[in-house]
Amino acid sequence: MIRSTRSDKKSGTKKRAEVILLRILAIAFWIIVWEALALKIGSQLILASPVQVIKRLWELVWTPEVWQVVLFSLTRISLGFLSALVLGGVLALLSSRLKAVKLVLAPITSCIKSTPVASFVILAIIWFGSKNLSVFISFLMVFPVIYLNLLKGLESVDKELSEMSRVFSIGRLRRFLYITMPQLMPFVLSACSVALGLCWKSGVAAEVIGISTGSIGERLYRAKLYFETGDLLAWTVIIILVSTAIEKLVITLLGVLSELPAKKYSQKSVLGGLSTDKKEPSGNPSGSPCGIKIDSLEKSYDGVKVLDGLSETVSPGEHIAIMGHSGAGKTTLIRILLGLERKDSGTAEVQPRSRPSAVFQEDRLVLGLSAVGNAAVAGCPPDRTAELLLSFGLSEGMLLRPTRELSGGERRRVSLARALMKDSGLVVMDEPFKGIDDATLTQLVLPRVRELTAGRTLVLVTHSREEALALCDRIITL
Repeated sequence: MIRSTRSDKKSGTKKRAEVILLRILAIAFWIIVWEALALKIGSQLILASPVQVIKRLWELVWTPEVWQVVLFSLTRISLGFLSALVLGGVLALLSSRLKAVKLVLAPITSCIKSTPVASFVILAIIWFGSKNLSVFISFLMVFPVIYLNLLKGLESVDKELSEMSRVFSIGRLRRFLYITMPQLMPFVLSACSVALGLCWKSGVAAEVIGISTGSIGERLYRAKLYFETGDLLAWTVIIILVSTAIEKLVITLLGVLSELPAKKYSQKSVLGGLSTDKKEPSGNPSGSPCGIKIDSLEKSYDGVKVLDGLSETVSPGEHIAIMGHSGAGKTTLIRILLGLERKDSGTAEVQPRSRPSAVFQEDRLVLGLSAVGNAAVAGCPPDRTAELLLSFGLSEGMLLRPTRELSGGERRRVSLARALMKDSGLVVMDEPFKGIDDATLTQLVLPRVRELTAGRTLVLVTHSREEALALCDRIITL
């Protein structure tokens, strides 16, 4: 295993070195082509050679006035980008929740995307003058990119994870940090990568057209006016370097920011005083057992009745199994009990009213978080959850590994542990043991489930009569 890891590291390092070398060779190739063209033309007024441009660039770098010019443009273009990022994020959030906002903004974003920069520049000069022209133009050009990317990201957030967060009463901040942000971040990175380059191009173009005093655009205009091709190309190199550096900085910071929540639950310290010799959780979750009253419950989908006048009473602390053929309404019933589905008529009351815990048909785990992290975000104590997972047969190394690296059966046990270690009076399980091998289930899992649901109300949906008899007091057949 150690040899394999070292070999993988060496292979990865070798590949990265090859990629860097190829990039250097590509740049060298185009510099040679540039030099050949300059020699062929033979006129600095038309095309300065690479050597002449580098020489002029070196002179500019040591001129304090140049850095003032760069700072002038950098400040204004960055302000335009940040304004677009903030406003685009707010409006994307509103559009993802309110269809009316999305419909109102659709023509505006389409108009901005299709209108030439020069048209906006001329209007902006008339309205604002040339001093802050690059702020407005860079904002205007990148706003649609940021808004549309973030809107797509928000609309792509996993609805199943959102439902899980509602059932486990995960707060808004935690929900954003651990569920929404990891799914949204690829769209943010894509938007920022495109927008940062675009705002520099449009911002500097606006400065050139508006001849904004003290800006990079003004220096480019002056170089063009006096046929100073060396200066023109040197300033172009400065624009590319600054733009690239800002983009790398922003993307790196966003990448680090996106990894921080997951890192919190991937450190060994999160396990506290966990001992691998101790396999039993210290203390059971608490919660007043809930009673359930179902009376004449009905639910239909597209005119087909799934639940037809169901009536049932479950006493506080009772364990019931719900069985029936596929399509009989088992999952629909528990979704109504969990508050995830609206009934058509009748009643389905949980008393006392409290948030339950649940194992869904799907694992519904945040794959970038560790096993312990998934439970901790849902409000379960990390150390006790870790002890339970050890008793389920997971190794200590698996507890801090991202759940995307676990097998299906291991993920299923994480989902079980999250539901069992949550303080709640009602535990709802929908086919909770699928993917877990028979030996692990009978020897490790079922005894712990029976123990940890004692004194709490359990609703188990299953196709297995053996599971129903092992955990429940009675069976309800739909």
